Amino acid sequence: MQKTIRQSAFIIALSSAALAVSAIPAHAQTAPTTPPAAAATANPGQAQWLNIGQIHDKLTAAGYTDIREIERERGGYEAKALDKEGRQVKLYIDPRSGDVINQRTRDKRNDD
Repeated sequence: MQKTIRQSAFIIALSSAALAVSAIPAHAQTAPTTPPAAAATANPGQAQWLNIGQIHDKLTAAGYTDIREIERERGGYEAKALDKEGRQVKLYIDPRSGDVINQRTRDKRNDD
């Protein structure tokens, strides 16, 4: 009888240890590194920005073609594209609406 009690206690202890060890990696894998609320407050203005794919879609809808190098710059987006007349332009884009707020025609001497 004592042997059965010792075996049962050992099995329970072993099972508890295995369960505790298996729970630690599962929690570590599912826990986010930065809570979503903290990420939004770390850079509050960028949480409302359109993503690069949405910016590309807005520019295409506005008639720009050969859209390339969409980048986050100076509190907004910048992109290089061809306008409706086929001229190379550099666009300055509002990050929240996707509207072009400024446009510069690029020439071969000024390749920025």
